[in-house]
Amino acid sequence: MKTLILGLLMLGASATALADDHGGGGDVVAMQAYYCTLNDGKDMADVDKALGPWRKWKEQTNYNGWTAELTPQFDIRNDYDFYWLNFLPFGDMAAVLDSWATEGAAAQRAIDSVSTCKAALYGSRLKFPMVDESDLQQTSVVNIDSCTRKDGVDMDTLMARHAEFVASSEAAEANYIWNVVWPMAGVPSIMPNGAERIDFANMFWFPNLASQMAALDSEANGEFRMLRKTYLQSFADCDDRNTFAVKILSVPNRPWN
Repeated sequence: MKTLILGLLMLGASATALADDHGGGGDVVAMQAYYCTLNDGKDMADVDKALGPWRKWKEQTNYNGWTAELTPQFDIRNDYDFYWLNFLPFGDMAAVLDSWATEGAAAQRAIDSVSTCKAALYGSRLKFPMVDESDLQQTSVVNIDSCTRKDGVDMDTLMARHAEFVASSEAAEANYIWNVVWPMAGVPSIMPNGAERIDFANMFWFPNLASQMAALDSEANGEFRMLRKTYLQSFADCDDRNTFAVKILSVPNRPWN
């Protein structure tokens, strides 16, 4: 699977500015996103079988990244059937790409036999909780909010608002993982579904459906209601939320830092 974790964003600010200004979190890592459609007559069971050579490759190469497979939960767009996301530090990503180019031909043929995929590269910064990203809990569902900054809102103002949400998450002892991603390469100004490229995306990863629905309930009826209302009214337009079931295909086997 050519390398590691989900893709999105970058109008309004350069990659360097985003890396600097999406501060208050861990180091920026690479997120490699694959947008995939099933070939005619194939289903996700065929995809799982086709990943056999990839699993062999990742064991042989001691692959040390997060890889997640996403399938739609609440997502009615007519574009992709599933997504692969790969997360790794940039230096490690380079080594993985080299290894795939020289040793991944059989795994790539197996993948191509069941699906057709396009790839993009994103930057990803962990915002909450502040732990080593190579040691995060596993997840089963993710909410993705695609956003653009409102006119007149600078990055410092937006990041101050994000810092407030980190504090609220800590106070509430929230059990989600939150990272912010933005596009670095391979993301066109107009997406394949006709939508304009966005500035960034907030990704919230939950351990189970109960925790996901509890967070949405808090957003609709509880303590996060005013936080989200203020965010959408004054700081960012986030008008494309989609949610996905998550299947973790690989976890790091040694620390990144």
